[in-house]
Amino acid sequence: MGKKCNNPTSQAFSMDIMLAVIIFIGTVFFFYVILSTTQGNKADELHNEALKVLTDILSEDSGVGITDGNKINITKLGELLGNYSGIKGKLKVKNDFCIYFEDENGNIIYINMTNMTSTGVGSGIINVSNVPCG
Repeated sequence: MGKKCNNPTSQAFSMDIMLAVIIFIGTVFFFYVILSTTQGNKADELHNEALKVLTDILSEDSGVGITDGNKINITKLGELLGNYSGIKGKLKVKNDFCIYFEDENGNIIYINMTNMTSTGVGSGIINVSNVPCG
């Protein structure tokens, strides 16, 4: 008669490997969910802050508005140049931003005030066409 091979350690070894694979996959899934949720929240936060900046800059009575009707008020725009921290405080946003102008062809319109040329109003760490904003 033949001998039966009953080796309980090989079955336990298989179960250990399966359990380890399940834990590994669960951990990867857990971190994926956390990271994708964080990135989604950050994108939403940036989008909401961008809308707030845009709305306040276009509002005549926000304290940082640069328009009179549908035209840009050069005096108001000049008051914002070089005052990034003050603007950011008034807008109550925590992320950096840059407000710049483009023509209908997508070319940057530089802001020329007396003895000052700037790509826009905002943080100097943001580049617009490889030129720092502000």
